[in-house]
Amino acid sequence: MGHGVLAIICMVLLGDAGIDGLAARLEQTRVYLEELEGRQASSEEILMGIHEHLGAARGYYNELAAREARLTMDIHSIDQRWFLTDSSRAELESGVEDYILFLYSHRRLVESSVLFAPGGISRYLRRMSFMDHLTENAIERMQYLEQSGDSLSEYRDSLEILVEDARVLRLQMEDAQERIYREEERQTLFRQSLESEIVAARDSAEAMEQRMQQLSAFVTTLRSGVSSASAPSTDVSSSAYLAVNRGEVGWPVRGSVIRGFGVDQDPVYGTETISNGISIAVTGTSVRVSTIGPGVVIYAREFLNMGRMVVLDHLDGYYSVYAHLGSLEVSRNETVSTGSFLGLTGPLPGGRSGCYLEIRRVGEPVNPLEYLE
Repeated sequence: MGHGVLAIICMVLLGDAGIDGLAARLEQTRVYLEELEGRQASSEEILMGIHEHLGAARGYYNELAAREARLTMDIHSIDQRWFLTDSSRAELESGVEDYILFLYSHRRLVESSVLFAPGGISRYLRRMSFMDHLTENAIERMQYLEQSGDSLSEYRDSLEILVEDARVLRLQMEDAQERIYREEERQTLFRQSLESEIVAARDSAEAMEQRMQQLSAFVTTLRSGVSSASAPSTDVSSSAYLAVNRGEVGWPVRGSVIRGFGVDQDPVYGTETISNGISIAVTGTSVRVSTIGPGVVIYAREFLNMGRMVVLDHLDGYYSVYAHLGSLEVSRNETVSTGSFLGLTGPLPGGRSGCYLEIRRVGEPVNPLEYLE
């Protein structure tokens, strides 16, 4: 019986090793998820982290449930064995006590006539020897019963330990299940928020595309509406400043290009937008913005959500557009030279200070980076 208890305890210890591994995995995924959120990882990485953490929580919970089921079966089996053994022990103790009383009572009841009868002494001695043998057997059985009682006590102790383990496991299971509920709710809310952000990004992309089309149409209107004294060019002059100085034109402001020319795909939402120019972010605020070449100002005021905007006709087939300015220092019909002060940088989409630059060649947008030094 002691071997049965030992086997159960070994099984419990081995089960602890498996559960400890799952618990370590659960903690590892939790720490990794916090790390992703701390460094503001992409939504795709965070969703993947939540998915892994949820899978680890489910694995931990399922193992706890399976282990509780095994412990419940073991406890039920021990209860049955203890009941049967205890009943047998009680019956055996009662029977042995009655048997010992019977042996010794009959030993004392031997009559003297039996001793003096022919062969009586030898018969008496054989009888006494047989009764001593039976007595020794009875004593051995009593000792076995005492050992059985000790084993039963060990069973009771083991049973109490198993019951306590089952109680602790149940609490752990409830905690694991609560974690799963929280993570599922969190994942649902995150997905809903992500879907809303994707919709907003698509709307923003569509709005940006529409704004670019409006800007293109507006610049075309400006070209067709200039005075005859500065009639719009239908071709590029051989001496055009931007063409002659291609690759060596000075920047309107020194900074970093945060939005390039052409098609751009959002790394998180997958939306595509087309930019006819570049966005240049600067360090600090209210930095001077200068012209990239000589020309005439044909527009200088607010335009939709492009902020304050200046459109410059270089009178040689090229036009340049400066938008998202914080202030304007030129006015319409004003003639400017290369490096003239147009105004100060303003907030770009996203909040950083800078300006937007667009170069058009006979009305068609071209990549400013191919012209700037």
